[in-house]
Amino acid sequence: MWFLLAQDGHGAGAGAGPEIDPTHLLDPANAAAAIWAWCIFLVLVVLLWKLAWGPISKGLDARAQRITDSLKRAEEVEKAAREIAETNRQLLLKAQHDAQQLVADARNIAQQAAEEVRTKATAEVDAQRERFTRETQLAVEKARDDLRRDTVELTIAATARLLGRSLSDADSRRLAAEALADAETVARN
Repeated sequence: MWFLLAQDGHGAGAGAGPEIDPTHLLDPANAAAAIWAWCIFLVLVVLLWKLAWGPISKGLDARAQRITDSLKRAEEVEKAAREIAETNRQLLLKAQHDAQQLVADARNIAQQAAEEVRTKATAEVDAQRERFTRETQLAVEKARDDLRRDTVELTIAATARLLGRSLSDADSRRLAAEALADAETVARN
């Protein structure tokens, strides 16, 4: 502004009137221009403060608040992610432990089942062996009884033929007892 006043005085020439010194503040033209400049400056500052700097400041404050909130949320999300990762790690360890326990339990159950099958098979073999032994003994006893009966019948029939007559019941019993005693003696040897 001083520059403009200075040029007005120099551009009009020497004969145009008294020269105005822009640096002289007591000159009424300079003082009025300075007052108007200061008023315009103050009005401009107030207007800029109200219309520009206020909203810009509020916008920057809001942006700073959003950034702060975003950082807090990011920290919370990171903390939650770490907690979830730790929880997942613990769950994985527990699942691995449970799986190992299940495998161990399955092995134990399989060993117990194998032992039960082995025990049952042994018991069944023993039962069949005993049954076979009993059946064999029964068959031997039956064969012995059949042999005794046949021996007695053959002895009685042979004696009756040799004597040429029928034997009485008492003779038949005595002869049968002797034949059985002889047959048992032969069977023992």
